[in-house]
Amino acid sequence: LAHRWQVDVVVAILSDLLAGMITDESFAVIAEHAILKGLERLKTAAQRFGTESKKVQADLRAGRLPAVAQLFHGGSPSKPNEPKSKRRRM
Repeated sequence: LAHRWQVDVVVAILSDLLAGMITDESFAVIAEHAILKGLERLKTAAQRFGTESKKVQADLRAGRLPAVAQLFHGGSPSKPNEPKSKRRRM
């Protein structure tokens, strides 16, 4: 029964398929999920695409990518609406 739940091969196959489907429009979502799920092959493909795409680079400079994807490409995530944490009093 244990072999039924081993899906590493399926994840690798789907990661390779997704790597071939990365476009300027799908980059942010695919890169974000590759990072959050720890999919190394897909992260590498997304990073390669992101460095070669002029639109992705423009989005990175403008801060239009998700925070995770911005960190992935060496940018700093913009969080203008995030409230500052309050100090606790004892």
